[in-house]
Amino acid sequence: MRRVLLLMIIILLLFVPATFASEIEFQEGLNSFFGFMPAGFDFEHARQAEGYWDRPFFELFEWGIIEREEGFFSFRMTDEYVRRAQRYGFHILANIHPFAQWDQDLCHSNLPRINTPMGPQTRGKPCNIEKYKSFVIRLVERYDGDGQDDMPGLKYPIKYWEVANEPEMQREPLVFFQGSPKDYFEILKATYQAVKEANSQSYVVQGGMAGMDQWMVSFWQSVFDLGAASYFDIANMHSIGHGEHLNIPAFKRFLSRNNASEKPFWITEVQIEDRIDKKTPREYADSLARSYIFALANGAEKLFYVNLRLPEHLTSEAEGGPGFSDLSTLIDSSGKPTPLFYAHRTVALKLANFQKIKKIKEKIRGKIILEGQYRFINDDRVIYVLWGKGRLPSEIKGKVKVADISGSEKILTSGSIRLTSSPIFIEIIE
Repeated sequence: MRRVLLLMIIILLLFVPATFASEIEFQEGLNSFFGFMPAGFDFEHARQAEGYWDRPFFELFEWGIIEREEGFFSFRMTDEYVRRAQRYGFHILANIHPFAQWDQDLCHSNLPRINTPMGPQTRGKPCNIEKYKSFVIRLVERYDGDGQDDMPGLKYPIKYWEVANEPEMQREPLVFFQGSPKDYFEILKATYQAVKEANSQSYVVQGGMAGMDQWMVSFWQSVFDLGAASYFDIANMHSIGHGEHLNIPAFKRFLSRNNASEKPFWITEVQIEDRIDKKTPREYADSLARSYIFALANGAEKLFYVNLRLPEHLTSEAEGGPGFSDLSTLIDSSGKPTPLFYAHRTVALKLANFQKIKKIKEKIRGKIILEGQYRFINDDRVIYVLWGKGRLPSEIKGKVKVADISGSEKILTSGSIRLTSSPIFIEIIE
């Protein structure tokens, strides 16, 4: 289903005109904290929600999709998607899927076949690692924007390359890799070397860690024990329905144990849980806002929301497994923005380009962040973001500008404000 959907999206994009985003707009977006996986479901609304980053479907940068036969390369589908994304001003995090069936057939005939309508039916470590590295060099060179062997018409470079996806996920229906931690480590190392050979200014992103369940941690601990921290620039984790905290505290402890705490980290799949607690759209919006504010306050540099919108023909279980439904989309099935859309946009606008953050109060219970009080500083501008049952910080006095997560603003006196579970943004005006 994913591959059929991808082809449909590409075909649609071929016939929709658009103008390129300006150089200034594109460069400003580089520092944005916000993106979608994939933004291609609805580029226009993704930008309106203040997203500037796109993590496209893995197949766009899959070895066997581009090098369909050994020595035969076709970049047409990938090129067109890149052009379209950049017309809307999106920076691309490209996920290199290191699988080609013609290569897999050389040494992986013993692996169980994956239930997939297209592409490689096994996903083991490349049999010919040198040919894989040659592919990566050619791929990075095509999109690095250095004027040498670039994609025709490339306007902006791609400089961020992720190495596979959730390699610990090796059971149907989500089989992203078939191999040991050592196998993945060797892919990571080879990809890192190839990316840096092609363009030393490009960045390698660790393949997304699916979560912090013990069996996931065990896989990745073995990868790190082999020296993985030397072969990526940016750490990476996913949080699909794991709670508003997105597993960030546990992930940071994991990185610290493995001497990788100095590396920036991204959460490249964020999904607000909608399988168990059937909340109202407003409650989902509150949850998204609390989650994103907490994530930024605790060091996440990029956040990619998964459930931008569902294509009309997909059911809640059809794309990505359980938990993806219209309940937690930014754009509903009729094409209208939901409360989550406005919450995402408000957080992105209010907290754009902050330089410093001070935690005043923070309390987590289970999956919920019960209380949050933070001071975000951007140049000379200070924004307090608050929710919970506590009192306002003592320094908030007099008249203030207050915005809720929908973006609605009012001028109030500090003494009239009562905090709730829905975050508010406060700026002191006198």
